[in-house]
Amino acid sequence: MSYERPVWPGDARCAVTLTFDNFGESFDLLRYGHAFGALADGVYAPRRGIERVLDLLERHGLPATFFVEGWNARKYTGLLREIAARGHEIAAHGWLHERWNTLPASDERDLIERATTAIADVLGAPPRGWRSPGGLMTPSTLGLLRGAGYAYDSSMADDDCPYLLQTGPDAASTLVELPWTWTLDDAVYFAHPGVIRHPRDVIDLWTDEFDAAWQLTGSFMLVCHPRYSGRPARVLALERLLDHIRQHDGVWFARCDEVAAHVARQPGTPRHPMPETAPPEPQ
Repeated sequence: MSYERPVWPGDARCAVTLTFDNFGESFDLLRYGHAFGALADGVYAPRRGIERVLDLLERHGLPATFFVEGWNARKYTGLLREIAARGHEIAAHGWLHERWNTLPASDERDLIERATTAIADVLGAPPRGWRSPGGLMTPSTLGLLRGAGYAYDSSMADDDCPYLLQTGPDAASTLVELPWTWTLDDAVYFAHPGVIRHPRDVIDLWTDEFDAAWQLTGSFMLVCHPRYSGRPARVLALERLLDHIRQHDGVWFARCDEVAAHVARQPGTPRHPMPETAPPEPQ
């Protein structure tokens, strides 16, 4: 398949999208039933990490997208409004951070509605974007998201650049897909004792990834969690990455909804069919 770089506003060479997942302790409540002791780092995000990330973004004048669980949106309403007031996008990230690939369609529909309504109740408008918890989905997810009014998804790990993704058998039914990769997700480096990496090593890796995106693909999607990257040494390391990116000409820093809206308008945006599902067992 031939590859063409995306066309960005102002003839930018590379779009950079800074995204932040998880907003509070809902993940820990779902997995463990509480957020005590070592399981309290979810509380660190709204208490310290998010404000530290917001200050970093403000110093550099950069926009971001925060993917927020509906339960956390209901609990941390003031913080949610503060993020939106600072010009950042709020998108949805499940209700409690469910194991999304295990859900029946009826549960998916209910949880999407609950998360969407929770954010809309706080901000006055529903979110336009969705990232499934852990990037996990079922064959029903895309159609349910489109039916719920979402404009884009950011759960797929199948490309370097945004594209239009078919959501069902009707080829005209699509969502904009903003793909991501574990390589650019801080959770794989900072989430678990015994595998925690030095912030300098992670930023060196991400710097190489940005340089490759600037040279080859034209799209760079970073996924961070304030419970991890909002820690003091890590947020300073993240600032080093932003300093490096800003030294390059032709970089468009944009929120996910801005990227999705631009991609949807471009006649040359690639269009891909619904992902495969397992064939039925032979009789």
